[in-house]
Amino acid sequence: MTILRSFTFYTIILSTILFYKLSAQDQPSKVLYAGVEIEGLESWMKEEFELKFNKIFEDITADQMIDDKNALDVAGEELDSLFSEINDFRFKQVADKMDVAYIFAGKFKNVSPDDRKVMIQGEFYRYNAQLNSSFRYDVLRYYERMDAEARVIKQQMVDSLPTVTTPSSFKNVLLLFGSILLVGILLMSLAGTDYNSTGDGSGGTPVTPA
Repeated sequence: MTILRSFTFYTIILSTILFYKLSAQDQPSKVLYAGVEIEGLESWMKEEFELKFNKIFEDITADQMIDDKNALDVAGEELDSLFSEINDFRFKQVADKMDVAYIFAGKFKNVSPDDRKVMIQGEFYRYNAQLNSSFRYDVLRYYERMDAEARVIKQQMVDSLPTVTTPSSFKNVLLLFGSILLVGILLMSLAGTDYNSTGDGSGGTPVTPA
């Protein structure tokens, strides 16, 4: 009986640990692309420029990616503040509102003194919400070389994006542990019932000495 109770107890503990580890599966971290702001370009070129940056996120799955259009509905005010002054504090405001692990955003302008040429100058950022810090990639390229520049940005800032392990919430773990505990109590109760039904194990009828 003692052995059975001990076995049931350790089964509960080991099962709880095992299920908790299994429930902490690697899940893709949520990524927000806040878009890019560009000054000094004609409208057709601006649309083309934005498309170049949209493409660097095409390998990220739809359940992981949040685009700027969806973000505007939830955090429009925070995004406006971010583009007015890009810094880690503004990034954090957006990350907290959107509940994302990473944010990408860029701010550029045409600095060419020659009307026949377009030179892009600016910065593209990747913000890490867990570290509350951002990595900046500086750009200074003629527009016709921006396709190659976008590929480099993709390789250095997007393709290197790690996967974040997201553990189960405390509520889920508590429910799981409670379920296992109830099963354990039931097993122990059944073991006790079986023990009582079979007696104390001495067996037989006492014999009165002559």
